[in-house]
Amino acid sequence: MQVIGLHTRLRPGLEQTYERIHARLAPEHEQALRDSGVHSWHIWRDGLDLFHTIVCEDWVGMEEAMDKLELTHRWHEVIHPLLDMAVSARGPLPLVWKLPEHGASTPADDRTGEVA
Repeated sequence: MQVIGLHTRLRPGLEQTYERIHARLAPEHEQALRDSGVHSWHIWRDGLDLFHTIVCEDWVGMEEAMDKLELTHRWHEVIHPLLDMAVSARGPLPLVWKLPEHGASTPADDRTGEVA
């Protein structure tokens, strides 16, 4: 199981459009994400900055599976114009620290986001 962090940035003035689109995500899109190994996906917004946390079986495998679907390409046509892609296309964030399940806090030695 992997926990992935992403950061994307909206283009100014498109905050409400982005939230409206996500309020009505199609059931088939949700199912495609689940079928590709996604257990959960949360998005928080701070101004124009979006912070995503994804729990999935395999991030690379999920991206490969989703990329094969026409649904994904239609989604990108809708969502990419709302994003500042120069910032948003960087991929997963490196893990810096996590609260250990037991014991004292330590620097993150597992940068993949793997969880037991």
